[in-house]
Amino acid sequence: MGGIFGIFCTKDKDVVEDIVRGLKYLKHRGNDCTGIVTLYKDALWVRKDKGSIDEVYSNLKLYELKGSIGLGHTRFSTHGRPHYDNAHPHLDCRNRIAVVGDGVIENYEDLRDELIVNGHYFKSRCDFEVVPHLIEDGVNKGLGLLDSFINAVRKLEGIFSIAVLTSLEKSILAYTLLQPLYIGVSEEAYYVSSTKSALKLFAKKYIELNSGEIAYISKDGIKVINSSTLKEVSKEYEPIDIPSELIEKDGYPHYMLKEIYENPYAILRALMVVQKRYHAFAARLISGANQVYIIANGSSLHAGMVASYYLTELVGISPIVLSAAEFPLYHVENVAPGTLVIAISQSGETGDVIKAIYEAKLRGATILAITNNIDSRLVKLSSLYLPVGAGPELSIPATKTFTSTLTVLYTTALRTSEYIGELTSSEVKERIEKIKDAALKLKDHVQLMDKNADTITTKIANKVKSGYVISRGINYPIALEGALKLKEAAYFHAEGVEAGEFRHGPITLVDSGFLTIFIVPAESGAIKATYPLIKDAYDRNASVIVIASEEAQTLIDMPVDMITVPSADRHLTPVVNAIPLQLLSYRLGVKLGCPIDKPKKLVKAVTTVME
Repeated sequence: MGGIFGIFCTKDKDVVEDIVRGLKYLKHRGNDCTGIVTLYKDALWVRKDKGSIDEVYSNLKLYELKGSIGLGHTRFSTHGRPHYDNAHPHLDCRNRIAVVGDGVIENYEDLRDELIVNGHYFKSRCDFEVVPHLIEDGVNKGLGLLDSFINAVRKLEGIFSIAVLTSLEKSILAYTLLQPLYIGVSEEAYYVSSTKSALKLFAKKYIELNSGEIAYISKDGIKVINSSTLKEVSKEYEPIDIPSELIEKDGYPHYMLKEIYENPYAILRALMVVQKRYHAFAARLISGANQVYIIANGSSLHAGMVASYYLTELVGISPIVLSAAEFPLYHVENVAPGTLVIAISQSGETGDVIKAIYEAKLRGATILAITNNIDSRLVKLSSLYLPVGAGPELSIPATKTFTSTLTVLYTTALRTSEYIGELTSSEVKERIEKIKDAALKLKDHVQLMDKNADTITTKIANKVKSGYVISRGINYPIALEGALKLKEAAYFHAEGVEAGEFRHGPITLVDSGFLTIFIVPAESGAIKATYPLIKDAYDRNASVIVIASEEAQTLIDMPVDMITVPSADRHLTPVVNAIPLQLLSYRLGVKLGCPIDKPKKLVKAVTTVME
């Protein structure tokens, strides 16, 4: 994935410097590879490499590139490590078609295999390299560029945006599926951008491409086409109303809020990012292990705890889940060949995780890594890694990386269950469709959840001093995660409490000025048992917030604050319920004046080791 920024200048003016400026406003989407292609004297001119925008600009002398039409890309590696070959743009066999992309092409393995059989040559491990070859197929058959492009995008599945520049004609073609892409207009140029905010200093107005729409940009202007019906789509231009000081955060006041709103897209990417053969390898490792450990720290540990519910129910394996800092103290001596250690680290650089897997490898363990950083030490030390594909997360409190990790852990459990014959392929496909449905529901619901969180935290900010986050079953780890978010983002002391333990001590602190956040459990036997606990807290004058679907809220007859979440399959409720807790933590932190993105004494990756 990454950021796309392209310019079609209607005058004879070089555009590279402006493309570079645009890419700098997209660094939050990735910055480990950079590339630019321009059309000059009827030929494509490409310069790209691993490295940040500033590094590649200097090292490759991007300022030397000429051309009034060009595309730029900044990359976050999900398929293929940071390397020249994997950097965008990608080219066809004859170097006539250049493509830059953002997101994940889910079916690229099948498309790549088919293209190789048909004689195409691939240079990278990147999913987007299939696109120029698909377009090339159409051109080689005598189709026009637009028709070749339409045929190509109809074959693609996933969540992605692409932009194409060719030496065949002076035009830019763009397309998006399940995520937005923006087209800007100024007096002398047209622009393509992954974000609206990056257009702020260039364009006067913009249109947004919706899922399944194509933009054809030429000297005659912009034509938008529905890729299914091939009918032209009428668009209303809008002004770019983002304050200049918020451009780098894509119009949001904090990275944390931006990344919370990206959760639905991150879930979809996580659903599609793991290659089929990697899931097959992971299924074999999990099902064939004599013993399974899940080790992690912080939010990743809470994700690992949820994974234990998945593996227990779907695979019949009960893993030992523990902090990576605890693993060397009592468990490492039990490790031997046949042991599988599932190591989870968003950064891939967590010191305690790295130490633990090193010790486990010395004793013959197999390491399955789950990470957002495929160029990390964790990946290099692992036997197999699964990327979560969340994209860069710049705020220290984990948000979209947490839900992405949950998604990858769930799909891995599903694929393992299919491998051992507990679930059929059709049952797995049905459950995967439910993940997609949940993500799309969240996309439509997140703004309302945020509005409710803002209203509630305004009411309680100066009233509560401490609190509990309470749930049961598969959502108990989400209660722990919610308490952690309150500490990180709002400096608010909170504890995660298992609902069955609430009356065994914790209730003694519940009183006026105390906050209780109840996540209604997913298990039918635990739902009704939670309502009396909500009444206990309400009767003791505590501030009560309930997170539940509309159906679960119907049995609550007390005037408590509620945040409604979309209905979801039981195994998906941890993903859905995590987001309102992130929003509550963020909004409370804002009300209390906390440094949201950089909490004191915290860093994004704790590389030191607990001795």
